Amino acid sequence: MQIGKSGVYVYYPPPTGDVCSNTVVIDGKEKVIIDPGLRHLWPILERSIEAETRIAPGDFYLALHTHSHPDHMDAGALLEDRYGVTQAMSAEEKDFLEGEGRSLFRWMGLDYPSGTVGRILKEGPLELGDKVLQIYLTPGHSPGSVCIHWPEEKILITGDLIFARGFGRVDLAGGDARELVGSIERMASLDNVDTVIPGHGPSIIGRGQVEKNFRTIFDVLRNGFL
Repeated sequence: MQIGKSGVYVYYPPPTGDVCSNTVVIDGKEKVIIDPGLRHLWPILERSIEAETRIAPGDFYLALHTHSHPDHMDAGALLEDRYGVTQAMSAEEKDFLEGEGRSLFRWMGLDYPSGTVGRILKEGPLELGDKVLQIYLTPGHSPGSVCIHWPEEKILITGDLIFARGFGRVDLAGGDARELVGSIERMASLDNVDTVIPGHGPSIIGRGQVEKNFRTIFDVLRNGFL
């Protein structure tokens, strides 16, 4: 699914019964895949991407992970090993992955990934040839989660920080409810967001719908989340 004419494509997981993230592809001079999902579902995703965009796996400059939970990043090692794609996440999330976060792979019945984090994402601008994305550290669901904002296209990619009418869980390793609330408040304060692409579930399209979604989330938070 293409978002407008921005060169941003969203791929929802196939109906296999697996818990797997949405995947975002950003086309351009330096192409990026965000949250490539589960390794064993990669062949399905690869076919969908090539059919719609004609982007081959080796064309990606970065495999960018909003966070290190297996349902979002498990296929990253495959992209690195097979195609030489550089994996990227925040330093805080890399530390978590190499420590407490390892347990989540065992919990999901998956092997710990064999790849490496070749690029560290820092808060601030991420230059990608013909475009500049903004990286925000948004802990809460995990210690080093990030959101990715493309101001010119008014698109915000939130990982598991927020969803349509909901927000990420904090009962897994590394979760923190107060940090999650602070991160949600921070993203809600961004002015130029007309589309929110979450890590699971449908995208939220239209400024009015984005604002309504944040109001719904804050109503839930006020009614005893903390």
